[in-house]
Amino acid sequence: MNLDIISERNEKQSIHYYCILSNDHRYDITIAYSGHFFGKAMVTSLQSGRMVLLCSEDIYNDYYWAPKLDIQQEDIPEFQDFFWQVLRSDLYLEQY
Repeated sequence: MNLDIISERNEKQSIHYYCILSNDHRYDITIAYSGHFFGKAMVTSLQSGRMVLLCSEDIYNDYYWAPKLDIQQEDIPEFQDFFWQVLRSDLYLEQY
């Protein structure tokens, strides 16, 4: 099989690592901000090994991101508040 690389880009991404504790669960996630994700940040759960692309408009679509990130139902409201803070931050909006 032949592979042709049709595009390659390099960028210095802003990546944030978070260890978040709720009353009953621990979540380890990374959030990578990039200019290549159409205005979305790449959120990865270290526990589930899965990632989603999120922006502030996606925060209340928890049926999309919560199962992939293995966020428990009782912790979703707190994660919505958390994502609202980190995805709407001035640093993120200034960069992209």
